[in-house]
Amino acid sequence: MKQHIKSLPHHPKKVVIISLIIAISIGTYEYIRINAKASSLTAEKEVTTSETVLSSSNLTLGFLAGGRIKAVYVKAGDVVKNGQILATLDAENAQGALTQARAAYATAQANYQKIINGATGPAIDVAKAAVHTAQVNLDGITQQQELLVKNAYRNLLNSTPEAVPSEPVSDYIAPIISGNYSKEVEGKIILSIYATGNGSNFSAEGITASSGGTVNSTTPQPIGDSGLYIKLPANFNTYTNVSRWVIEIPNKKAANYVSNNNAYQAAIENRNQTIKNAQAVLDQANASLAALVSAARPEDVAVAKAQVDNAQGAVQIAEAAYKNTIITAPAAGTIISVSITPGQIATPNSPAIEFLGNKSSN
Repeated sequence: MKQHIKSLPHHPKKVVIISLIIAISIGTYEYIRINAKASSLTAEKEVTTSETVLSSSNLTLGFLAGGRIKAVYVKAGDVVKNGQILATLDAENAQGALTQARAAYATAQANYQKIINGATGPAIDVAKAAVHTAQVNLDGITQQQELLVKNAYRNLLNSTPEAVPSEPVSDYIAPIISGNYSKEVEGKIILSIYATGNGSNFSAEGITASSGGTVNSTTPQPIGDSGLYIKLPANFNTYTNVSRWVIEIPNKKAANYVSNNNAYQAAIENRNQTIKNAQAVLDQANASLAALVSAARPEDVAVAKAQVDNAQGAVQIAEAAYKNTIITAPAAGTIISVSITPGQIATPNSPAIEFLGNKSSN
């Protein structure tokens, strides 16, 4: 050992060379690691997933997960709706994990409820059945009442739509508006009607946009995606000089507006009162059940509640993993290009579908 120690000073060049090699190796490794991380971050910035919701933008969509592509539902030029599924991966494992997580969550909930309820018995079983019945009744009533309110609101929006001049005019003949307004938003539709060598053309803007087309006195033409149609009276061009028209939604000047508005307000009041009554029945059923069961130990309740929370978190993670196997439209828009086909192996964040959002998308 002593001879070995004494021999070190006789080889200083070897020590220096070895140190340089080690330093160069470490520096090279760090350079590669940092650049790889930077490239990864750049790729993440360049690929926009289906969770990004930006309108009036050209977006590149990709899968957040990797795997074999199962199906591609769109092609270049397709017009898609917000949330529409564009492509999917084989997701049997993700679907299975989600099913297991949901089952574990249901088991944890059942165990928690068992601890809360305490001892069982005929009276408790009857009380539980009453709670279940009251809950089902509340859910059904809520769904029914919401539908009634929605229908009443649609009737209100369809209070006899009509086109009026955008500027005050003492005498005019208006375009004929027909159809049923299908959107669920209030506002104005601005129509521009102008003469061409082939007849009259129109365009629309406002709560519905349309490049329009030829309009005549024989065939009603659709006004964008509003569900409404426009047709010109036979003597429209002879007696009317107005080029811009406004369709107010709802039409508060319509003869049926007051009755439609009253029906809508009544539907809202009836919904609120009916749901309130059903909720009171459920509250009473829960109170009766609570009075029958024995109090559980706080520590047992805390453990069971923690298990429920943990299982719920697992469900959320599994749902997110499954969602990562699907590309959905982040808004209404148009497919510009599709660079994937079924059977291919997709890597996370790789460009797959180029998408152009509509300016009116939310």
